[in-house]
Amino acid sequence: MNRHFLLAILLTALLAIPATAQVRFGVRGGITLGEMRFDRDVINSDNRVGYTGGLLLDLNIPVIGIGAEVGAMYAHRKDRLTDGESYFKRHYIEIPVYARYRLSLTSLERVFAPYIFTGPSFSILFSENAPANYKNSKTYLSWDVGAGVELFRHLRLSASYDIGISKAMEYIDREYEGRRIQGKDHHWTINAAYLF
Repeated sequence: MNRHFLLAILLTALLAIPATAQVRFGVRGGITLGEMRFDRDVINSDNRVGYTGGLLLDLNIPVIGIGAEVGAMYAHRKDRLTDGESYFKRHYIEIPVYARYRLSLTSLERVFAPYIFTGPSFSILFSENAPANYKNSKTYLSWDVGAGVELFRHLRLSASYDIGISKAMEYIDREYEGRRIQGKDHHWTINAAYLF
């Protein structure tokens, strides 16, 4: 994806923020549990634990409960293939861009505020360790859907399911005339964040 196009989208979103919006910065970290799903049953991977951490920019319009969140995250992914012997690790910079809706609980909002969120996440590969016949994509796109709770207006706990949209990896099957089998990431993420 063109980096200038992505930058233009982010700048447009920032310029469209109403004057009543609250802007906060924060830090976030968590764990992931995921697998690589290939488009053919020749090979598969099982669930493996990874981790993530980074910074976030939070935009919130208090009156209507709508907000947005943009992050800059490091993500470590690890997969084990079904043969039990092949492992691969991938390291990414991720840029999640979420729309968020806070559920209205007027009397409890300062202490307990549940919310739901969804949006794309752009991943850029910067380091890898893959077995022979595998090729990682330098960039890929996923769509995330999740829910969370904000406690005391500063601490956020959330869980999301991240669905791979574009190819994250390709396997070249030498035994079947070199056919290419595409893999997409699917994983759960559990995060904790603190907003300043």
